[in-house]
Amino acid sequence: MQSTFFKYAHYISLSLLISLAMTPLAYADVTEVLASVDKNPAMVDEGIVLEVTANDSVDSDRFDPSALLKDFVVGRTSVSTQTQIVNFDMTRTTKWTTQLIPRQPGRFQIPAFEIDGVRSQPITLMVLPASAATRGQARDIYIETKADLEQVYLQQQIHYSVKLYLARDLQRGSLAAPKLQGADIRQIGKDKEYNEIANGQRYRVIERRFAIIPQTSGTFTIEGPLFDGEVIERNSQSFGFFNQTKTISRVGPSIDIEVLPIPAAYPYHWLPSEYVEVHEEWQGTNNEYRVGEPITRTVTLTALGVVEEQLPAMETQYPAGIKTYPDQANSTTVEKDDTLVAQRVESVAIIPAHTGELTLPEIRVPWFNIVTRQTEFATLPSKTIQVLPAAPGTTGLAPPPQAITPVPLASDEESQAEDQVQMVKKDVPQWWSVSSTVLLVLWLLTLLLWWWQSRTKVSVNHTVPDTDGEQATWQALLQAIKAADGQQTLQLLPRWLDRLTGHSANLVQHRHRLNNQELDAAVEQLLASRYAQTGASWSSEQLKAILTAIRKEHKMRRQRPGTGLVSLQIT
Repeated sequence: MQSTFFKYAHYISLSLLISLAMTPLAYADVTEVLASVDKNPAMVDEGIVLEVTANDSVDSDRFDPSALLKDFVVGRTSVSTQTQIVNFDMTRTTKWTTQLIPRQPGRFQIPAFEIDGVRSQPITLMVLPASAATRGQARDIYIETKADLEQVYLQQQIHYSVKLYLARDLQRGSLAAPKLQGADIRQIGKDKEYNEIANGQRYRVIERRFAIIPQTSGTFTIEGPLFDGEVIERNSQSFGFFNQTKTISRVGPSIDIEVLPIPAAYPYHWLPSEYVEVHEEWQGTNNEYRVGEPITRTVTLTALGVVEEQLPAMETQYPAGIKTYPDQANSTTVEKDDTLVAQRVESVAIIPAHTGELTLPEIRVPWFNIVTRQTEFATLPSKTIQVLPAAPGTTGLAPPPQAITPVPLASDEESQAEDQVQMVKKDVPQWWSVSSTVLLVLWLLTLLLWWWQSRTKVSVNHTVPDTDGEQATWQALLQAIKAADGQQTLQLLPRWLDRLTGHSANLVQHRHRLNNQELDAAVEQLLASRYAQTGASWSSEQLKAILTAIRKEHKMRRQRPGTGLVSLQIT
């Protein structure tokens, strides 16, 4: 019975010890902090494992590696806590593990680290250069970096290449981009992979290229990219698929560069490049330019070694005799032959207003030639086009010309009819004139009777009969406006105005005769929605209200004898 009691007491004491071991003790303090590295001396750009151990369980944020950033590339830090009980003696430790990569050879000191008032001993670390002899013997993984220029202007492209040399089987790996303070860094193209023999050893080479565009002038250092990976460790104890892996880290050599500022008193938009050009394209013209017909002009600015944000807007001054509806500019950056190529495309719809010669001024874009270090101009020469009259049957969408002088001309059909009448008169026999006279009298009597009935109908109904086709055209126009069909509205509007006013003209001439500012604004809005291509909208209800008011006013004036529609008179 007594042995059983001592047996249970032993188990209880063990349980208490284990529970105490799993729970941090308030009275436990750190009495020792140790720091160590896995290799000393070490190779430049080679990863060094730093371990800092405290003999107690403490918070993970008690370790601060910021003091190492001056001389090393500091990787991620991992924290582990361990508790051991040996012969009822409990020990607890907290370990911080981080990777350091020196960027240059020399003698460095890893400073002392303080954990809860206890400091570790500093470590003097010797970093050896990666000489050719050393590289040939022990350097199975390393990185080379190269920049094509070490002195550039602000926002000038630097071609930067990275080569990762591998003489061992790689299980996994990641290669970061280089770093430069305040710079635009972009990878160009895809990685290249090939084999190369260096210092008598065969390597698998992975090459990656970058475009670096500095945004601040001064002296800077391009920090080489960091490589983290795992390589397969082959030894006599590993076999088959159970090969062990080893974590490695390498960093590329740093490169110092000088970034020159923009030259003093430079008067233009800063665009450093080795080649800039401007060209244009015309659409929808068929080498003919007519009044009222839209012409789409596309101007493209192309520059090498820059990104789209650096391209300026092209200032184009168009003459007063045309209407322009510019589209929203599009910019993009592409890669070609390891070089960034930026383009800005500006499109505008041009509608000539009058016939004759129309001269478009030249376009000049200033840029700084990084080869000659001189200011140059990408020029699009001026262009003179001959504007022809509007084609017969067109709606005439152009703005009103400076002056309109209507000249009453007989139509072709009327001229042909008159010629036929004259020919008939020459060939008709004399007896036919008597019957023609009788028919003429009857026709006049019919017209007189029709006039009398119409007058009676007017006096009873107090309405004015529609001119031929006006009502049908008005209904078709209303349907087009209700459907928000801009193209159909522009086609039907001048046709309806022809029937409403009794004048055959295009939309330009009708607007000039009506002299209605509200109508002009509505039509300009409609034209912009058709040709500006910027997503502009037009108010169909507003245009319907304006046209309804014009139609009502016109009909009211027609009902008052002797009153003309003043706004429709040509001045």
